[in-house]
Amino acid sequence: MKVIRETTSICPECKQQIKAKIVEENDTIYMRKNCEKHGDFEDILANDVKYYYWRRGYHHDSKEVVEAPETTLDKGPHSTCGGKEGLKGCPYDCGICENHKSATCICLIDVTNRCNLKCPICFANANVTGFVVEPTMDELEQIMKHFRATKPMPSVAIQLSGGEPTVRDDLPDILKMSVKLGFKHRMVTTNGLKFTDIDYLKEIIDAGMNATYMQWDSVSDPAVYKQTRGADLLAKKLKIVENMRELGYQDLALVPTIARGVNDHQVGPILDFAVQNHDVVSCIIYQPISLCGRITKEEIHKLRYNASDLFADIDKHTNNLFKGRFYPIPTLSNFVKMVTWFDKSEAFEMTSSEDCGFATIGVIEENPKDRTKNKLHSIDEYVDIDKFVKSADRVWNFVKRNNLEETPEFFSKFLKFNGNGSSLGSLLDGFNHTLFRKAVKYGFLLNTLRSLKIPNLKELPNFANTLQKLTRVILKPDWSSAANFLEDRALLVSCMHFMDAYNMDIERTSRCLVHYGYYDRELKQVFRVPFCTMNTIHRERIERKNAQYQEEKAPIELIAQ
Repeated sequence: MKVIRETTSICPECKQQIKAKIVEENDTIYMRKNCEKHGDFEDILANDVKYYYWRRGYHHDSKEVVEAPETTLDKGPHSTCGGKEGLKGCPYDCGICENHKSATCICLIDVTNRCNLKCPICFANANVTGFVVEPTMDELEQIMKHFRATKPMPSVAIQLSGGEPTVRDDLPDILKMSVKLGFKHRMVTTNGLKFTDIDYLKEIIDAGMNATYMQWDSVSDPAVYKQTRGADLLAKKLKIVENMRELGYQDLALVPTIARGVNDHQVGPILDFAVQNHDVVSCIIYQPISLCGRITKEEIHKLRYNASDLFADIDKHTNNLFKGRFYPIPTLSNFVKMVTWFDKSEAFEMTSSEDCGFATIGVIEENPKDRTKNKLHSIDEYVDIDKFVKSADRVWNFVKRNNLEETPEFFSKFLKFNGNGSSLGSLLDGFNHTLFRKAVKYGFLLNTLRSLKIPNLKELPNFANTLQKLTRVILKPDWSSAANFLEDRALLVSCMHFMDAYNMDIERTSRCLVHYGYYDRELKQVFRVPFCTMNTIHRERIERKNAQYQEEKAPIELIAQ
């Protein structure tokens, strides 16, 4: 046995903080931990040791941590310990506290806990609490403003979730508010059932939704939906895709929750469906299921489906197309900051743990006569990703090392203007800084050409078009050019591997980029909680604290069970 590192976790039984070790044994990566009251626990983190070590090479630390955390360790008045002194710190004092190591990327808000489904695998436990949790429009506005005012890096993306957000009649108004407050990427996490009404779908798109995260557990097996969602939803899902196609909407993300023995046989067919329907589907976000409730070590080993299992299934289905190279989220951390610095647009953070999320880009070769014959290529056929990343890292580190994020005052320092001359100095500085940014931009673009692979154009007929669009992302680094690249030729194939009580790793928690925002009605303050700790530790406490027992909230009509 080889100990890779030590960390802090929680006991799955009492949820108290305990020490844990990440170890390698028999070509498998495990988390092992012991609770003095409840004994030993073991979970499988990865079945592919080589890939586990490979992804650690993409680690990036953040230099953009939140300047004003909402709580102080050991003194959180809203903590699970009743506001007493002497608390245990992370993950109980969320949030977030000064222990957090990354700025928020996505502001996630549960706009309701009501739902029109009763999914057996719902991590939000929607529809079974016995009470309604639904922030008011004023509270939603305060949450959004809090995330947008965060320094040094405000959240550029918002995700409206639940429950089922479409059960709120005022969802269009919520989206319009997010547009007004400056969120560039506006996601709705949904089962999509109300989008079978094309007029309602258009209303939501017009209100500002520019990404749809939709449950998508199967493309060919109705029995899967009965097991995961309690009802056969396949026909409705396919209808929604047709509605989106009719409206020209290109921002559907398929979000399958993958459970071993339930729908892991659908991993490949879901990928095929996305390739065939890439005019609507821009992304797949596979989510290995989180294990809830009490469970034995033997059951964990039987049921656990992790990221390495997923990548093995994808490569098996695609004849090893991606060769296991699914890049962790931090891979493009410096690249994102650099290209947004070029044009002074808002940057966003990508310095999560390398174990949280993974992605690669598939490039679509279209068959103009039959989209079912579209062909999928890997981005690695076009670009040497390692060279590309190292190039971006070198340039951004140069900018940071020389403190060039702010205007370099070359002219005013050299000429030492006083009085009216200082205005001219400032003008020259601004002009100089603009030229400097452009020089760095074009220098990086030329350097990037070294990372391109010269393909056989007969095998990759879309190479020139794809290169043009990659270049456009660098030259015009904003949401529209990036979105255009993804929509037109590319398919993002990704995985978010959420934690539960069995594999909770506080080092990962401290780098979380996706934070639930909520308004505490008692303390009259906005707080945010890292995603995995919300669902594992904090949800029940927060929801009960903000519960509404309102008789006027009529029960939602469920889909036939």
